[in-house]
Amino acid sequence: MADLNLRQFPPPPYATSTTQTLFNPQEDLPGPRCGHTLTAVYHRLILFGGVTLVPSGGSDNSLQCLTNSVYCLNSLTKKWTRVYPEGEPPSPRTNHAAVSCGDGVIIQGGIGPSGICNGDLHVLDMSSDTFKWKKVVVQEGMAPCPRYGHVMGLAGEKLVIFGGINEGNLVLADTWALNTTRHPNVWEILYPYGDLPCGRVYASASSTRDHRYFMLNGGRDQHGMPLGDTYKLEPFSSSGFWVWTRSPHLDLSKRYQHAAVFVNLRLHVFGGALSNTHLVDAEEAVSVLDTSTGVWVDTYNEVMRRSLHAAASIGSRIYVYGGIREGVLLDDLLISGELLSSGPTVPSFLWRSQNTPRPPASDMNDGYKPNFSREKLHDLVNKVISTLLRPQTWEPPVDRKFFLSFPELAELCFAAKQIIEQEPTVLQLYAPIKVFGDLHGQFGDLMRLFYEYGYPSRQGDIACVYVSFVQVEYPKNIHLIRGNHEAEATNTVYGFLDECIERIDCNDGNRAFKLINDFFSHLPLAALIEKKIFCVHGGIGSSVFTMEQITNIKRPVDMDCEYNYKVVKDLLWSDPTAHDSILGIGVNERGSHIVSFGPDRVNAFCERNDIDMIIRGHECVLDGFERFAQGKLITVFSATNYCGKFKNAGAILVIGRNLDVVPKLIHPLPPPISPSENVPDKAWIEVDRERPPTPIRGQRKPDFEQGSTS
Repeated sequence: MADLNLRQFPPPPYATSTTQTLFNPQEDLPGPRCGHTLTAVYHRLILFGGVTLVPSGGSDNSLQCLTNSVYCLNSLTKKWTRVYPEGEPPSPRTNHAAVSCGDGVIIQGGIGPSGICNGDLHVLDMSSDTFKWKKVVVQEGMAPCPRYGHVMGLAGEKLVIFGGINEGNLVLADTWALNTTRHPNVWEILYPYGDLPCGRVYASASSTRDHRYFMLNGGRDQHGMPLGDTYKLEPFSSSGFWVWTRSPHLDLSKRYQHAAVFVNLRLHVFGGALSNTHLVDAEEAVSVLDTSTGVWVDTYNEVMRRSLHAAASIGSRIYVYGGIREGVLLDDLLISGELLSSGPTVPSFLWRSQNTPRPPASDMNDGYKPNFSREKLHDLVNKVISTLLRPQTWEPPVDRKFFLSFPELAELCFAAKQIIEQEPTVLQLYAPIKVFGDLHGQFGDLMRLFYEYGYPSRQGDIACVYVSFVQVEYPKNIHLIRGNHEAEATNTVYGFLDECIERIDCNDGNRAFKLINDFFSHLPLAALIEKKIFCVHGGIGSSVFTMEQITNIKRPVDMDCEYNYKVVKDLLWSDPTAHDSILGIGVNERGSHIVSFGPDRVNAFCERNDIDMIIRGHECVLDGFERFAQGKLITVFSATNYCGKFKNAGAILVIGRNLDVVPKLIHPLPPPISPSENVPDKAWIEVDRERPPTPIRGQRKPDFEQGSTS
């Protein structure tokens, strides 16, 4: 007999409350139970199955106390009704999976009095006044093995099953999908890319309202240990690929036999167990993830200490029913903010905690509103261009004071932001075009490149540099994509905040810093030239498989937020391995959660997305450019003699109409003949003196720089 983990606990310190006569008639109440499912279909909740009695005296006859009864709660009248659908019902069961689909509920798997139930799909059809049980006809062939304690959800247009325990008591880690819009229905075993979750049982999987993906949380592994990790499973319809993405730092407190549900952008997790004899503590009984900020917040809630309960949501309201606490089955219905039985009032789960972190500075504009006229803005842009775009004569300012006032800077930020907000996350660009790499503030090198190889023109330039103000005048000719330093946490550490305060003043400098980082958070993350050349700052890491993954990322992207963390981290921070003979995914000396990717990953990405090559920056290379993966990837770095010590050349890549890629180089300027002789980049090098440099490609970082994420 399979172990349901229903153990006798010491007597509870308080009596389990009974449901009030709020629901009428009395016999229509579902009664105490655990291991059931609760599924929302429009304004109705469907409760199915579960264990209705915990045997006394330590006997293990719990599987004889199962039910296949169906109850319906009308959320408008708050009335339970026992329903008796027509057709052949599923057998009595518990620890099954259920999901709403159209006008019905799909039931699959579970364990019954005779053992694990078969893998049939049962649908409770609610499209008419009379409910009907129907069995989904599936074409013979491969199918998920019988299991219980698994998860099921909708992602895209497919029904997905993951994990559970099979008849051999083996904890599973397989992923299956059934297309719910095609006939005949066929099960397909999936082999998703990405960070594959380990096998688990009693986890939770909650689909977003648009069914674009679902999130897997927690569970119990094959060794009986509770898990707290979080994964996202997402389909990409254009390519047919599926990707599991683990969200580092989105791990909730460990638990299994819990319940979870999405409400808008928040994932709510309730209750759960730590072992056969211990529930989660009251301090962690309710955990809420705000996916817009990537922040988990735990809320103290004694009444939510339970396991094997069920939860669902209708609109913005959450419903939790039953479960087991310390050996006693529960029959209470909790509705976000109210308890429909005797006992203490449950605090609303749809709270806004006073401890919720403030939005990052990049989200706040200090109330400044743009007020320049179109003509005044045009004059301001011309001022910027005439002051800065002087390739032959530009020199850094002697007093280092910025030549724009804060209102002028703010107007330009707003104007530039309006342009990039209209652009896609992956820019679609055309040849001929020039591609610039990292400049790291060495503005003199940008001017030299303009002088040697042409100013911004109507042919277009993609520049991974801070030339956003010029983009206001040439929105179709200059294109910006985001780099790893275009993040508030990073550029605070590496001097940008200090420079804003020094060159503007303390108050306005802080405000300018916030406005510019707000602009950075809206920058596109990549570009595609003629649909054949993929441009990105860092690389593809271990989690980037399709272009659709990137185009689906919503901006603004806060790099301090852990949601979408892995994919964005890989796009902006990852590097190729040291040479072509090192395959796969490896560690990266830049720091934790940053990886290196081999030429096999590059070749697979290009083939999968039907592109010719990848162009990226992010690493200092001695010749200004360097080929990898037999030319399928090129690193380009535009700053010369980086930080005054590497003596490297700078380069841009000129891409012709036939997509030929031609590197164009500039070399470091010779040292001054006398101390009085100006070196154009001298002032900028001074600023960077204390900053750990971008590592030069192919060389090991010094010990004092290990773990630096610059």
